[in-house]
Amino acid sequence: MNKFLKLGLAFAFTLALYIGFSQATTFAATIGQQLSKPEEGWTRYGADTNKLFTYGKTWDHLTDEKANIPYSGSKQGTPGDLSFNFKGTALRVLTSVNKTYSSKVAISIDGNVEYFKPRNEAVSDYTYNILVYEKTGLKAGVHEVKIWVVEPSPNPAGNEYRLYSIDVMGELTAEVPTTEPPVTEEPPVTEQPPVTEQPSEDRAILVVTMTTGLEKEFDLSMTEVNSFIDWYENKQVGTGKASYAIDKHDNNKGPFKSRKDYVLFDRILTFEVSEY
Repeated sequence: MNKFLKLGLAFAFTLALYIGFSQATTFAATIGQQLSKPEEGWTRYGADTNKLFTYGKTWDHLTDEKANIPYSGSKQGTPGDLSFNFKGTALRVLTSVNKTYSSKVAISIDGNVEYFKPRNEAVSDYTYNILVYEKTGLKAGVHEVKIWVVEPSPNPAGNEYRLYSIDVMGELTAEVPTTEPPVTEEPPVTEQPPVTEQPSEDRAILVVTMTTGLEKEFDLSMTEVNSFIDWYENKQVGTGKASYAIDKHDNNKGPFKSRKDYVLFDRILTFEVSEY
């Protein structure tokens, strides 16, 4: 009995979750549905009653005779004809639909353009607050919205469409979107200035005069100078290599790991050491 009781309770719980989910899904608005009031979680702003909407000169601001609801009617459209900013994650546009309206209206959210259609050839009577566009899943923050007519209506004497309200998950705002700095994976690398070898104690200027009269000058440590003198004296008594490599240090110009000046013993006329 306990086993069947547990199974029965589990089934009842699952059924309750299913019914709850189904009801939530059933009552979610769909494109083309009339919404006389905003759904839970949405905030409504009348298109003709809020100063945060910016209109161009092509708009009429009237009241629906049948519904007694203010609306804004667009006679023509250019980019930026209607604009506003909102802070939130979702947006709905509600207009009336009719066979005389435009068949293509553009909406730009943060520069991303999509389209909606307030024209319905099967509808001859005017309605109000019909959901014609919905955008959800936006990143939380301030979004810039622009709406304009792309294709004119077949009735040049009438409105392109009638805008009744805007529903948002969030709020209209006078704030402007902010551009976030790019996120680095790694901290920026600060270029270090080249390390210049500083003179220290026990250094000297070695000037080597060649048999051709050419003088070669080197700024060296005394250890390097003494090494050169040892080579020269050993070579005088007949031992050692015929040439000696002197490190050029600060004169190492170009993409080289090192530069050395090789002097030949039999080409050296004299040399001078000036300690500092």
